[in-house]
Amino acid sequence: MFGYEQVIDKLRRSTVQVLNGRGGGSGFVWDSNGRIVTNAHVVSGGQTEIIDASGQRHTARITKCDQERDLVLIEVAGTGLEPAAIGDSQSVRRGQIVLAIGHPLGINGAAAAGIIHAIGPLGFGARKNWIQADIRLAPGNSGGILADAAGRVIGVNTMIFHGIGLAIPVNEVNQFVVGQAWRARAA
Repeated sequence: MFGYEQVIDKLRRSTVQVLNGRGGGSGFVWDSNGRIVTNAHVVSGGQTEIIDASGQRHTARITKCDQERDLVLIEVAGTGLEPAAIGDSQSVRRGQIVLAIGHPLGINGAAAAGIIHAIGPLGFGARKNWIQADIRLAPGNSGGILADAAGRVIGVNTMIFHGIGLAIPVNEVNQFVVGQAWRARAA
């Protein structure tokens, strides 16, 4: 049985720092083709740079963007990046322990643990689904991994609202990546 140290170490290997010239955020390797998911508010323009877990810098090309849902898909050619294990956000339950991995405030591969409070839309505003967790996030966590205790990605950390971390459910991210349901447009 893996301990949290091994789970977090594996998640870190799939997490990248996304640079945009004025700061940045986090992202994670979606698949072995070098596709990386992050938030749209983390990137700007048609290209960006990433720093992988080994500290290597790569130019990345934005291939798909959905500003409304705050998702971007970027690609890095020929890097051998390690993809994250993708989970199922339909199986997420209140009270479940979750892990966040990202680059908050420039701290590489920072990890935080928390608990899920709710799944679904907030009580106001646009009717978007969110995984709502009591987890410590800071600027730079945007676009990073929200994972279950087994290390499977269940969401993309997006923002903090009144102290609660909000993450886009990974099943919605999968629909975006494969081009279903979202009005995704090339950037």
